[in-house]
Amino acid sequence: MNKFISAKLAIVSLFAAFLPGCATLTAKLAPPQVSLANIKLLDLGLFEQRYKIELRIQNPNSIGLPITGMTYELDINQQRFARGVSNDTVDVPAFGEAIARVVVTSDLGSMLQQLGKLSSDNQSVHYRLSGSVHLSRAQISLPFNYEGELALPGQQ
Repeated sequence: MNKFISAKLAIVSLFAAFLPGCATLTAKLAPPQVSLANIKLLDLGLFEQRYKIELRIQNPNSIGLPITGMTYELDINQQRFARGVSNDTVDVPAFGEAIARVVVTSDLGSMLQQLGKLSSDNQSVHYRLSGSVHLSRAQISLPFNYEGELALPGQQ
């Protein structure tokens, strides 16, 4: 019976020793920097449009980020334009970067709203890319938020 109690105590102590390590890992990971690298129209339907976008993911951490999924939203000129999810895996090396090719979907209302706002005076559009990447390690999720400007073709 004494050996049984000792074994239980050893297992509980071992578990308690590893538990703070998981919390420390999450607390020390900086969120990735995710920016829009390219966008291409895939499907133009009456009710929805689908775009393939390339996201440049930069890892400011000293350990690699094994991304197993993403959620993301694209706002243009401070209004929601498209959103998407992806379960593709992307391994971003420590202090490195990778490109994720994902699909976003917009609806007719969002597209018409953006087309109505474009005028000959606009030389660029403001965009905001936000969401989160999900890591395979301990079910960690890291948020991202990036804002930028895109020059319109013929307006440069």
